Amino acid sequence: MKKLIYIFITLLAIGLLGSCKKFVDVNTNPNAPTVVDASTLLPPIQAGMARGIWFDSRYIGQYAQIWGSNVANNVWDEHGYLPGTDSGGEMWRTIYFSLGQNITLMVQDATDHSKPDYIAVSWALRAWGWQYGLELYNNMIVQEAYDPTKLTFDYDTPDYVNAEVVKDCRLALQYFAQAKADGQTISPVLAKGDYMYYGNRDQWIKFVYSIMAQNALNLTNKASFSADSVKKYVDLSFTSNADNASVQCTGSSSTDANFWGPTRGNLAGFRQSDYIVKLLDGRILAGSATQDLTADPRLPLLLMVSKDGAYRGVIPPLGDPNSADPNTLIPAFVGATTANSGTASAKYLFNDNARGVFMTYPVLQFMAAEAMYKKGDLQTAYNYYRSGVAAALDFASNPPIGNALVGSQKYISAAAQTAYLNGLSVRQSSSTLKLSDILQQKFIAMFLWNPIEAWSDERRYHYDATVFQGYNKPGTLYPDNAGKLVYRMRPRYNSEYIWNIPALKAIGALDPDYHTKEPWFIQP
Repeated sequence: MKKLIYIFITLLAIGLLGSCKKFVDVNTNPNAPTVVDASTLLPPIQAGMARGIWFDSRYIGQYAQIWGSNVANNVWDEHGYLPGTDSGGEMWRTIYFSLGQNITLMVQDATDHSKPDYIAVSWALRAWGWQYGLELYNNMIVQEAYDPTKLTFDYDTPDYVNAEVVKDCRLALQYFAQAKADGQTISPVLAKGDYMYYGNRDQWIKFVYSIMAQNALNLTNKASFSADSVKKYVDLSFTSNADNASVQCTGSSSTDANFWGPTRGNLAGFRQSDYIVKLLDGRILAGSATQDLTADPRLPLLLMVSKDGAYRGVIPPLGDPNSADPNTLIPAFVGATTANSGTASAKYLFNDNARGVFMTYPVLQFMAAEAMYKKGDLQTAYNYYRSGVAAALDFASNPPIGNALVGSQKYISAAAQTAYLNGLSVRQSSSTLKLSDILQQKFIAMFLWNPIEAWSDERRYHYDATVFQGYNKPGTLYPDNAGKLVYRMRPRYNSEYIWNIPALKAIGALDPDYHTKEPWFIQP
């Protein structure tokens, strides 16, 4: 990592507030401020969070098999990586640069000027970063991360990183409790710089509990796993889609448009997977032998239809076998389509000004469902499962747009939602509920916006074909894998493999197959 501190005054590539950016080196520039108002730091931090998730999701989505490359033998489809590049390292950059010292400066200003809301938010976002860092990279630099006297940095063990997530969440809750002593739900001070919840303290507290739920659930393979803790945190978190965590995108140009919108076209080289197609067309969940285009009303919102009216997906790493036939080729993601139209309509989160989503109510409901299922409380698991499916339908029908946390569109009719809930793709009793039903409905609910958590689920179950029934293990694997599937991302090349080699060697990150080694959070 470099010693420079980058403060993004505008919001980088997705620029929520503008299209320019200014870099401030507060360590060496005597003309630059060493104290910056917290309200000017929070918007670019939030934008950096979205950028990190989005940029890395392109590659992790290939690992998770949400989509794949349109050409054969792509290294990510083969569970490999691109050596000597920062591809797959954007979340690393987000944690240490976009958040990094900017959060430290935000805490400094908030402490000096008695703004406990901003201190609380700072700890919440620190926890969010460490949680995703743990899931993606396993070992992280925590204790020495922001020590200005060091040029190289030692990695902490993943259990230490996990403990840091919990500690930071509790600190966030502590400072929110202090802030709420004034009796206000909306903090006018926090609202000045907050493009997630616009100063709503209650929703920020729910967001903290969502991180705690995610953290607790991801330890399902450990003896210390507590299903009741997952349920507790879920119940303290979002109560509807109105609480979903997301950041505003204005969509006025490519610099401030949603990453998945047609203006940016960031998925042009990708095609929907065979797995997601089969989940939505009924061949997996409903047990249909052939495609049923009425199986899931989300199908025309989420996926692209070929000119002949059929939905197809790639089986990595084969690419699109129909690429030479304009009638059957798999269209690029350029906005969702309606059946048989073959034209973009920018629905769901493909809209230019759709919000950048971090966590949703339905996904949390599925987390509680899985935890209760593993506990053996099948009726409670079923209740959460049904709630999750219904809320996921509602989310797809009403995706958040602009500065609205809840969408105003209605892409799926109430009758269609009811028909799906009562149909073959959704279990009708606790006695018929399987773990695969929960995890695969969650997979659909996270489509596009959270490939990282989808991949974490698959890794927790070691890509088990009985849980992820349509997942196609690649027929050809990256040569360095030695026949093994991928299980972690490598640290960011430009900050670690150039500047921090001794520390990498200590954790085995110089090994050719390092990316295939199971991370701590999925180990017993």
